[in-house]
Amino acid sequence: MTPILLLLMFLAAPPATGATIYGTVTDASGKPLRDARVDHTGAMVVVASPGLALKPSPEETRTDADGHFRVTTVHPAIVVRQPGFESQRLRVTGDAQVNITLQPIRNASRCKVTPPAHVRTKEANDIDYRATWFYIRTKEGLRGIISGSGPTYSLGAPSDSDVWASVEYSEVMYQNGVIDAAGHSADGKYWRIRTKFGAAAQYYNVDRATAEQLDCVMDGIRPGL
Repeated sequence: MTPILLLLMFLAAPPATGATIYGTVTDASGKPLRDARVDHTGAMVVVASPGLALKPSPEETRTDADGHFRVTTVHPAIVVRQPGFESQRLRVTGDAQVNITLQPIRNASRCKVTPPAHVRTKEANDIDYRATWFYIRTKEGLRGIISGSGPTYSLGAPSDSDVWASVEYSEVMYQNGVIDAAGHSADGKYWRIRTKFGAAAQYYNVDRATAEQLDCVMDGIRPGL
């Protein structure tokens, strides 16, 4: 690794003792959003279905009745999410006061190209989960999406590593608790996951053209979600 790259990583990283981020979360009209989640701080992220009415874990950070939150983290990014809204990822570079406005979900589809004409499927079941691969043929060979469900198949959110490392990141959280997140790494590898607790459909490590085709396939996958 070059000295310049090491310097850039040092400058972009939050202090070793942690950075404190605090502020307010509102909707587009300025109304405070209560119980908005502030995730990927380093604590385990478990997103249960809203219908389960589970109390938040003591490790979770949520906004109060006035939309206020405060969190300290040593990690490079956090995500603020609320059912029915487009989530926001915030890069962490030091202590900061922020005012976050979450926009309502405007488009439920990520498909922007002509859907693939042929999609192959293959079962991939195991002892503790049921899953199906959905394959399409690309210039790089067969690439696919795995969609599965089971008691421990997913905790209901994208991985911390994907949230922290992605150069670009986008996410929505639906009213039913399903999170649809996507991003890509610095070397141009794309990923996407649509997930709720116990179920997920995802692809990973593909180029942009393949991701665009797989997005059209994933939009039509519903089992378990």
